[in-house]
Amino acid sequence: MTAYDVAVVGAGIAGCAVAMACAQRAARVALLDRGQPGAGASGAAAGLLAPGGETDQPGAFFDAARASLALWPELAAAATEASGIDCGLSIDGLLRLAQDAAEVAALERRLAWQQAAGVAVEWLDETAVLATEPACAAAPWGAAWYPGEGHVDSPASVRALATGAERLGATLLAGAEVAGATPGGGLRLAGGAHLEAAVVVIAAGAWSGSVAATMGLPAPPLRPLRGQLIVLKGVGRLPDRVLYAGRLGYAVAGRDGFLLVGATEEDAGYEVAVTAAATEELLTTARTLVTGAAAAILHGARVGLRPAAPDRLPLLGELGNLGDTRVLIASGHHRNGVLLAPVTATGMAGLALEGTLPAGW
Repeated sequence: MTAYDVAVVGAGIAGCAVAMACAQRAARVALLDRGQPGAGASGAAAGLLAPGGETDQPGAFFDAARASLALWPELAAAATEASGIDCGLSIDGLLRLAQDAAEVAALERRLAWQQAAGVAVEWLDETAVLATEPACAAAPWGAAWYPGEGHVDSPASVRALATGAERLGATLLAGAEVAGATPGGGLRLAGGAHLEAAVVVIAAGAWSGSVAATMGLPAPPLRPLRGQLIVLKGVGRLPDRVLYAGRLGYAVAGRDGFLLVGATEEDAGYEVAVTAAATEELLTTARTLVTGAAAAILHGARVGLRPAAPDRLPLLGELGNLGDTRVLIASGHHRNGVLLAPVTATGMAGLALEGTLPAGW
């Protein structure tokens, strides 16, 4: 039986970031996934970094999201240095486009408390929006402009973090499924192998509850919410900024000339499938947000299952004990797994290795 300081179950962006943070502290780390790194929601995400654009009210979540955005440059640099893989970090700004008069009023209220909190944000009319982002198709109601927000390449970031963790000494066990717990508190894997760890961090996204139950612990209240996005090519002019229109969705330039347009939110259980209805909805979003999208070619689609708690807030902390093994949970990030990866990594590494959370948690 191999012994580790920390075993991270789940190689999405949260699990990979936690594994690399622990490896940076010279811990003996195992990173397990029943599939390959980034095969779930993280590999399907567009990678928006938008605490102001997505948050409707002040509070602990907004503060954590802002702190995590501030940590992304450091995390991306460390992952790239360790792995040689560029995370595609782009802090070129986000335009939160209003769609009607009611949304203008709601966004103006949001700007008032965000500006009071020190967020860099201002209101732009349509002329200013189109001057800021010429690829925007129209903005008759104006937009909130967040110059300090942006996006990363989520699939590339997962690869960078997983590879970086490995090169810092972590052991990556792809295709390793947790089948239960050993009497002493270690992990029993499908196929009969055992793994001993002082701390287990469950970061298995929408499957975190089933992993906990398999280990004999109470399952956290998580359920999957399906998200789909489409990939277009041949748009003509790609936006330099994130174009985000609330429930209508968003458009962001990907690598190699592609446009990513997302994202749906569907209560479809564990069915991972691309649907015609969602594709049609997202094509409408593309045409509404980006000039030239109607002439683009549908290159593909992505689908992932986001882990959602009843209050849509992350579940981060102690889950229980199995013998001498402490079990932690890092899941429930819902729509913000990519954004919250740095603060999740910092907090969970501290909790796993020092037994304490950082100030402000």
